[in-house]
Amino acid sequence: MYYSAWIVLVIISLTVSLVAFVWALYSGQFSDQSRARYIPLGSEPALPPIGKPERRALELYALIFIGILGLCGISASIILSLYWM
Repeated sequence: MYYSAWIVLVIISLTVSLVAFVWALYSGQFSDQSRARYIPLGSEPALPPIGKPERRALELYALIFIGILGLCGISASIILSLYWM
């Protein structure tokens, strides 16, 4: 019935999540774990970023693409569930 549309939505969501996680690993988001555990204990303010991030526009376009892809998946699942009702 209409369960296949929800299964496709879950598969797309898991794929996008996995891609985002792998991107975070390769871009170094989890590289400084030894310092991160002591940040809540310190009374000093957080340090500003050391430099301007590179390729910020590319990350913005990727975020917009992921958002549009998610909206398309949700729209498709709603349309398919209403169609098969």
